[in-house]
Amino acid sequence: MNELIKRLHRAKLVPALISIAFGVALIIARRSAMEVIIKIAAGMLFACGVGSVLMYLFSPAKESMQLTVGGMMAAAGVLGWLCSDMLVNLFPILTGIGLILNGLSNMAPLSTPGENAGTGLILIFSILMIVGGLFIVFHPAAVEDMLMVYIGIGYVVNGIFDLIILYRVKEVLAS
Repeated sequence: MNELIKRLHRAKLVPALISIAFGVALIIARRSAMEVIIKIAAGMLFACGVGSVLMYLFSPAKESMQLTVGGMMAAAGVLGWLCSDMLVNLFPILTGIGLILNGLSNMAPLSTPGENAGTGLILIFSILMIVGGLFIVFHPAAVEDMLMVYIGIGYVVNGIFDLIILYRVKEVLAS
């Protein structure tokens, strides 16, 4: 049982601390933190693409799809690395588009005949999501800093909750 506690502690402690550090970085240095995240993701995408191409080259069974996908992943990784500033600027717009699509998809059950429970509430929240998404799409600069702060706060809270859960599980298993 003691070994289980130690493994759980190691498995949850580092991600919780990374989550808190990342959240604080997003709150303090929003733009720089997002650029670093995008560059890390682009580097991982590039590495996966190169790995896929190498697997194609050294595999006895050649599958052209593996080469194509690997090349596209590597190219997307390089493009993401080089255009990280542009991708940071696109983040609020993509968030707004996501809200609009979510609001529209929430309205889909309203067209189903016979299911009217909560129709007014669904309609109100769907419209609010769509209006919020439109505001973000047409005014991304006004919302960018606020979004990063909220995302940063979310990561800090997530990390703190993970630490609390870790502490509680450790207490329960130790007794």
